[in-house]
Amino acid sequence: MTARGDLRQMSSQVLSLLEPELTRDGFEILDVRVFQGGGRVQVRIYVDLYPDGGITLDQCTRAGRTVNMLMEEADLFSGMYILEVSSPGIRRPLRLPRHFEAAVGQRVDLKLSAQAGRKRLRGVLTAFDGRELQVQPPAPADAGADGGEAGDNPAEEIVTVNLGAIQEANLDPEFDAKALINADRRRRKEERRQQRQSRKKTKRSRPRADRVAEDDSSSHDES
Repeated sequence: MTARGDLRQMSSQVLSLLEPELTRDGFEILDVRVFQGGGRVQVRIYVDLYPDGGITLDQCTRAGRTVNMLMEEADLFSGMYILEVSSPGIRRPLRLPRHFEAAVGQRVDLKLSAQAGRKRLRGVLTAFDGRELQVQPPAPADAGADGGEAGDNPAEEIVTVNLGAIQEANLDPEFDAKALINADRRRRKEERRQQRQSRKKTKRSRPRADRVAEDDSSSHDES
């Protein structure tokens, strides 16, 4: 199994490979995540349009074709891997300083390195100065359990996190988990359907060209 440090290094290599080309095409890589899953290395790349966002499924598919071509040419991985190019969704990844600046006032979910003193931090991003984040964790989940009203217990004190201590970051909106899972399944199903249709069109176009060539050769033989 690949070590976590190696996976993070792979993420950086994939980002360096893809970012110049996708940027020229008008895309922005929000994040690259390489991890072990199902016995294989999985590479998940989140893309959006730059600078306004709002990528469509067709545009995401187009970015995916570029990613697949570049990854095959570079041959970064020695074994089999699974590649997924995805739109950001409501749990939008945060990687660059401008991503965190835009997220001030919103709930975030941070995975942290050991130097931060905790593995994970969730709460409202109250401020960001380019180097450090100020995060307000929520009130304890058992607030009001002793008979008081929910909300009687104060939230934890604001936590300061250095940008360099963040390994992964996402927006963390409050949502209906079941509805989100169903929506994600529908999105993936539609992506697979469009990919199958695209492959069918490619296969159909080739035999037609062959038949035309055969017809032309037949006409010459008869003459």
